[in-house]
Formats: sequence, C-alpha cells, structure tokens
Amino acid sequence: MNAPGRPLALTLMLAAVLAATTACIPLPSPIDRGDAAEASSSVTTEAPSTAPGDEATVDPDDYSDVFAERDEFFRAQQLPMDGTPLVAVTPAQKDFIAQQRAYVEQQGLSWTASDENLALALAGDACETAILSRHRVDASTLIAHVTTSPLFAQLIPADLEGDARTTAEAPIASVMVFGTTFLCPEDGDQWVAAYREVYGG
Repeated sequence: MNAPGRPLALTLMLAAVLAATTACIPLPSPIDRGDAAEASSSVTTEAPSTAPGDEATVDPDDYSDVFAERDEFFRAQQLPMDGTPLVAVTPAQKDFIAQQRAYVEQQGLSWTASDENLALALAGDACETAILSRHRVDASTLIAHVTTSPLFAQLIPADLEGDARTTAEAPIASVMVFGTTFLCPEDGDQWVAAYREVYGG
C-alpha cells in the first residue's frame, strides 16, 4: 500500500461501533461463487485510465489530492462519521446489501442490522484504501489492508496464524471485496483479482 500510516477515518470510527456490536456477519458472500464480475451491471467497472507521463506529475509525498478524494467519497456515500451504525442509503449500497442479504438467507442464516453495518464498513474501508493507494490495488495492497485493519482485528482472534488465519480472513475479505464492486466499482476488478491471488477462487 502506498499511503503512509494508513490513516483510515472510517475504520477508526467503526472500530468503536464494532466494539459494542460483536455479531459477526454471516459469511461467505456471493464473490465465493465468482459472481463479483456480474455484481452490479449498471455500474462501470473499468479502472481509470492514466495518460503516459501522469505518474511523473504526481508528487508521491503529497496526499492532499487523495485526502480530498476520500472526503468526497464519504460525502457521496453518505457515510456518517459520528459512530452511527451504517445503513444502505445510495442505490449502489442498497443493491449490495440486497444481494448480500439474499445470499446469506439462501444459506439458511438470518440477517441483522449489525450485518448490514459491518458489510458496509468493510466495503467502505476497502474503497478508502484504494483511494489512498491512488487506485493501485494488488495482492500486496490487500494483504497490507487486512493486516492493519481494525475491523479484521476485531473479527479474527489475534492468536490465529498461518492457514488458520487465512481461512478466517478469506470469507470476511470476500464480503469486503464484493462490496467494492458496488461502492467503488472503478476499483472493484482490482480488488477481486487481488482476492483471488491471495485467497484463491
């Protein structure tokens, strides 16, 4: 990941919310069936094009542009920063939650408001990381994101290691990545490719 220190405002706010709501989202998500590519047909999923030489004009130590973009993302997604549990409000969020809920209920599990809050938090957090990484997402970005995420830290026991940890991370990352195909579709394909490289499938 390219952003220094990974100052994720959404994650930090939601870590406090999750401390009070310990219910874990029913997993897995539809991405485990390979449906992420068809997740939101109404949204363009192409990565933004970069003109040759653009990289040279960006100061790698100047993050004012990405912080401004992150703030605009929060505004557009209407994500509250006051600790209020997240609820789907935009059409893309509602589509994500509807598909996630339907998939979970097809598995014979129940869906709760805490599940909706967590699903949106995971997706929003990943979209923020993509923005702070200047929309360059690969396997190393995913690994760094999962390793440093307070959300994952609260959902996975700290003493899990190796294959056991990977097995615990994969379904949570699946929900997260599935959500990016709705909340930040321009980065969704990169997240899906990174997920498949790290976790298989």
